[in-house]
Amino acid sequence: MLECDGVSRAFGGVVAADQVSFTVGEGEIFGLIGPNGAGKTTLFNIITGFLLPTKGRVRFRGSDITRRSPDRIAALGITRTFQNIRLFRPMSALDNVCIGQHVRTRATLLEAVLASRGYRAEEARVRTRAGQLLDLVGLGPRADTPARELSYGDQRRLEIARAIAAEPRLLLLDEPAAGMNPAETQALMALIRRLRRDLGLGILLIEHDMKVVMGVCDRIAVLNFGRKIAQGTPQEVRNDPAVIEAYLGGQTGRVTASRPSPGGEPVLSIEEVSSGYGQVEVLHRLSLRVHDGQIVTLIGANGAGKTTLLRTVSGLLRPRAGQIRLRGGAIGGARPERVVAAGIAHVPEGRQVLTRMTVLENLRAGAYPRRDREVGQDLAAMLDRFPQLRERAAQVAGTLSGGEQQMLAIARGLMSRPRLLMLDEPSLGLAPIIVERIFGIVGELNARGVPMLLVEQNAHLALEVAHWGYVLETGRIAMDGPADRLLGDEAVRRAYLG
Repeated sequence: MLECDGVSRAFGGVVAADQVSFTVGEGEIFGLIGPNGAGKTTLFNIITGFLLPTKGRVRFRGSDITRRSPDRIAALGITRTFQNIRLFRPMSALDNVCIGQHVRTRATLLEAVLASRGYRAEEARVRTRAGQLLDLVGLGPRADTPARELSYGDQRRLEIARAIAAEPRLLLLDEPAAGMNPAETQALMALIRRLRRDLGLGILLIEHDMKVVMGVCDRIAVLNFGRKIAQGTPQEVRNDPAVIEAYLGGQTGRVTASRPSPGGEPVLSIEEVSSGYGQVEVLHRLSLRVHDGQIVTLIGANGAGKTTLLRTVSGLLRPRAGQIRLRGGAIGGARPERVVAAGIAHVPEGRQVLTRMTVLENLRAGAYPRRDREVGQDLAAMLDRFPQLRERAAQVAGTLSGGEQQMLAIARGLMSRPRLLMLDEPSLGLAPIIVERIFGIVGELNARGVPMLLVEQNAHLALEVAHWGYVLETGRIAMDGPADRLLGDEAVRRAYLG
């Protein structure tokens, strides 16, 4: 039914999709998975006409649709949902689904203005069909409810109802389970199976929740850095060495860190914390601790809630429940600048250096909360610790390499003299040799007494450098323990790949 043949897409020098080929058969549920940045949504945008490929072809039921517009592709029989919900929020659930049928209606604007007999008959059919689709997804009783008043899970189902209102033969679902609780996720899986059984739909699914992917898909293709690295049944994909390495990272042979025994009052204590974005609760009553001398790592599949936890600790998100304490003092809900002043430095995902400022200006910005007279001394010590930054002290940060920017981000965090350093994906986008250097620096800093909370996509590397690990799964702690024990635990792989 759908054929992607050698599809590529580049954004400047970044290749988001690289010679990707796969097919989806009639009535098949096909999964498209991979780590963040693998190119999955880029492919969805190409298939549905929102992006043109740099090269390659997309065919649907024998017709080349590579350069068709999104509305023409929808009329041919491909519709989609979006990663971020895009409903007409003030309108009722019924009206949202009616809009989805627009490509199948024939009445003209003049007929609508004059309320002709043909227009009234068609409008009645549209509203009847919309009600039937709401019943199919379990929203029949909420037909007159404005979309903005629906729960998050109901809004996700409403998006699906609107997409199938256009009578597609192929439905593309982009992370439909994102933010759902376990009960909503189970209901979604049942709905996906029902759409195939009752409507005969083919479904192309992007999803980070591996229980969903492995539970509903007939076949799965795996992307990593824009390339397809594996394809097969769920069982074949789950056991593929290339897939395991893409999600967990490869074994490096690094000697694991010595294990200081947790004792005394923790540096950081998180107790029963819930947090999220808008209607979406990402963290569910999560608890963890970091003690003196420890590197504690948070690992888990994309969308598990790792970055959300760091953002909650640093004050960028307010916890909805629970307590966060730094050496016994409550910091949960404090403003970010107060959290920094209390002693937490957060090195965010993507480094986030001040690109128009020099290396020295970035380092001085890290010391902004300080009022002591030793900033200059610490600045000199930081340049000694990171000699590459000394060589580029007057250089604008935006012109540094990715590895140099990561070093600068870490050094800037250390300039605040933190009592706890939080690192979010320090290896992201870096070459393996640079990753080794960055993690060598992490180990050296910890040996000097800096406790750390580390989020890292390369689970093997994180567990090799850490003392204790927590495995997150859909916003909950699935397991924790000494990092060296987790390193070889089959349950860790299941948390990533189902």
